[in-house]
Amino acid sequence: MTAIVYPLRRIPAGQVCPHGIYRSTLKHSHRGQGTDASEQMISVRSKGPAMGNASEKANRAVSGAASASRSPALRVLARAGYVFIGLLHILIGVIALQIAGGQGGEADQTGAIGAVASKPGGVFLLWAGAVACAALALWMVSEAVFEARSQSESKKKLQKAGTAGGKALVFGVLAFTFAVFATGGSKSSSQSATDFTAKLMAAPAGVVLLVVVGLAIIGAGGYYAYKGFSRHFMEDLQDPGNARTAVEWTGSVGYVAKGVVLAVVGVLVIAAAVTADPSKSTGLDGGLKTLGSQPYGTVLLAVIAVGLACYGVYSMARARYGRF
Repeated sequence: MTAIVYPLRRIPAGQVCPHGIYRSTLKHSHRGQGTDASEQMISVRSKGPAMGNASEKANRAVSGAASASRSPALRVLARAGYVFIGLLHILIGVIALQIAGGQGGEADQTGAIGAVASKPGGVFLLWAGAVACAALALWMVSEAVFEARSQSESKKKLQKAGTAGGKALVFGVLAFTFAVFATGGSKSSSQSATDFTAKLMAAPAGVVLLVVVGLAIIGAGGYYAYKGFSRHFMEDLQDPGNARTAVEWTGSVGYVAKGVVLAVVGVLVIAAAVTADPSKSTGLDGGLKTLGSQPYGTVLLAVIAVGLACYGVYSMARARYGRF
């Protein structure tokens, strides 16, 4: 880095000097003299060309990535992702109602996706769901990476990045599940949850980790319920106009219902850890069936089923009115 000496020019505070100057130090010939321009010199440090070029390239790369992640095509696909998420929750609600009525079924994502796969044109819908959910996951990654940068407080940065990153993971798993069924594969999510619990339980400090996971799921359930009661989910939407009342009610009921189910799932994970019985961790389907086995469980399960269907309707509304 080189030092260059220029005669003083009066430059307003905060204005950038020419020649890439970013810092200046005023020097007087000695104390007591006036501030005549001929007696003042500015010692400045200029940026080296290599540093400037590297910085410009980095900024261009970040801007390019941000533009790509915000492309109109990706925005449309991300909105479609919410449509498929809404469809899944409506189907889960229908299956849960069937279980409440004494019929069989798997009331979770795999059960709902399996129902889609069995319909005419199901494979096409599955691939469309995989692409749409993958696009939504990518959009959430861009939220985590770029939107968090706009926050000046570290706590808010972590909160925004963590929330968006968690959503990206969930949507990515959904995209993968759609793709697995589209290629002819399938696996019960309840069995997957049990297998995961067993593997984690066998790891060092696995029981502690399972308890932490269970508490995190319960916390997520509490957050969903709070968001439903407070109606803060409306902040995720543009003004829905005449549909506002319907969106508020379906969103409130849906968020609370999903919060209750998540809390039950978290309790089952902790129960599996405490009793060293992985079979108790059975995911969403197990959580719903646990609710159904309680006193007045049939009524409770039916209410939760309607709530999950409401969440599906809200998700479809978010595809239309969501902030993107």
